[in-house]
Amino acid sequence: DLLYHTHEYAEAETYLQKALALDPASSLANTSLGLVKMRDRKFDEAKKYLEKAAASDRKNHFVYYNYAYILSRESMDEFGYVQNFPPETSKKIREALARAIELKPDFTESYRLLSFVNLVNNENLDESLAFLQKGLALQPGNQEYAMLVAQIYVRQQKFAEAKSQLTVRVTWGI
Repeated sequence: DLLYHTHEYAEAETYLQKALALDPASSLANTSLGLVKMRDRKFDEAKKYLEKAAASDRKNHFVYYNYAYILSRESMDEFGYVQNFPPETSKKIREALARAIELKPDFTESYRLLSFVNLVNNENLDESLAFLQKGLALQPGNQEYAMLVAQIYVRQQKFAEAKSQLTVRVTWGI
């Protein structure tokens, strides 16, 4: 895991494979190897490791978030664009993020990803606004969250609110 976090991906993979040979259910090794595979854009392999990590560690929000993230990547093209998320994928993403939020409500990336999925599928937009407002309360000035709020307002055809959201953020340099 340390090698992954110090960007020594090839060496990290070697040691993580050895760790999994000793303990195939290791949540830490499966998570870290999933992240290595994700970094290498081997999303199918990453998904396999993150699924194993989630099955063996029901209390790690980071595992659930990354599993949801890898599921979201399946519907994206090579540039990161997505037209929609299939219903079954959306369901899995929502379940994983609900668990991540339950385990660690102050980890705001779960709110952001869930709101993004909802925006793409044009679903639960009011819920997404509430999630993003909570994220902004925990991370004031987060531009990515503010932009998602504005995008949701535009999707809802609340143009004055979208403009206000963006004007306040730009004017105050937040």
